[in-house]
Amino acid sequence: MRISTGQLYDRSIQAVLENQGDLSDIQQQLSSGKKLLRPSDDPVGASQVIRLTEEIDLIAQYKKNSNLLSNSLEQEETVLKAIRTATDRARVLMVQSGNGIVGTEDRKAIGIEITQIRDQIFDLMNSQNPAGEYIFAGFKSSDPAFSYNPSSSDNKYTFQGDSGANKIQISSTVQVQMNSSGKDVFEDVYARFKSTISGSVGVTSAQLDIKQQSTFDQFHQSNYDALTPVNNQFRVTILSATQAEISNVGTGAVLDTVDFSSGTPLFFKGLELNIEGAPGNTVDFQLEPPQKQNIAETLNNFINALNSDTISDGDFQEALSDVLYGTDNALTKIGNGISEIGGRGNITDAVYASNLDLEITHKTARSNIEEVDYAEAVSELSRQEAALQAAQATFSKVTGTSLFDYI
Repeated sequence: MRISTGQLYDRSIQAVLENQGDLSDIQQQLSSGKKLLRPSDDPVGASQVIRLTEEIDLIAQYKKNSNLLSNSLEQEETVLKAIRTATDRARVLMVQSGNGIVGTEDRKAIGIEITQIRDQIFDLMNSQNPAGEYIFAGFKSSDPAFSYNPSSSDNKYTFQGDSGANKIQISSTVQVQMNSSGKDVFEDVYARFKSTISGSVGVTSAQLDIKQQSTFDQFHQSNYDALTPVNNQFRVTILSATQAEISNVGTGAVLDTVDFSSGTPLFFKGLELNIEGAPGNTVDFQLEPPQKQNIAETLNNFINALNSDTISDGDFQEALSDVLYGTDNALTKIGNGISEIGGRGNITDAVYASNLDLEITHKTARSNIEEVDYAEAVSELSRQEAALQAAQATFSKVTGTSLFDYI
């Protein structure tokens, strides 16, 4: 077979170019630190690198979200703790005002401090985050969570947000609540459960007081019927000079038979009833509908009682019982809110640590696929340099050969 001069040149040049390309690839790998310079180098490895890079980028975003969430939770916790501290101080003043030696002017002085505490708490309930959003307003975060209307005939401090709770993604499967709604933390707080005398037949006098609030609360929660009002009516029927029967007016069910003596208090489910009457007389009492009241409104009602010049001792004690009960319920809600924040914070920290571990794992896997082994690459560089030099030397010898050399 005869080989033309053109073929010798073409093959020699092709060999030199191929070796130069291989050498260039090794040099690029060493300079970039990447083993995969193009997808065709390792199609399977290239697809794995793309997938791992996407996962690493997602984890980076989840880490940012976790930091944002932690900052938000810390701010909310700080606000709730400040409200709890202020409320604790107000409660101390409430108890002080109930001291028998405290007069009208002293009560007004206590009212001045509780007024300042009320205003402080109201401001904290309308706290904003660094972006200017009201943290307790739910989804309506552009407007204050609570408003104040001094001319209102009902509650003057009212919630105007909603119960929405923003959530933030901190991993592919975990979302954590970013904020608490003021409706849950402040607004949905039960005021003191109450009962009042609603009617009587034949008795000389009748008076009702709540002496054991916790016992009465259990009775109220178990028996209050929001659908059928008549079932919230109860009747004391004097059976004899020594016994009385207590029944539900709506259902007719007899609840208890108790010892009775006219003019001597009888006790039932935390209630004290002092009835003067004879056999056959009846006294009806009812369970008042449960009310909800935020701490600012609770304090405001008590301030009115403290500042009143005409309030009787009995009415003041009733107002004191109301505010202490409402304050204790508010403190319980605030404490639960702080505990929930702590739980969310623990989840955030755990997921953040898991994301860090996943990030290290993914980066290691990607490194194993795409990053160059420098020892191996240097050896390959030497080999390719030698191959290129051989190809160049061969090209020089082949192209320099002529038939005239043999004539």
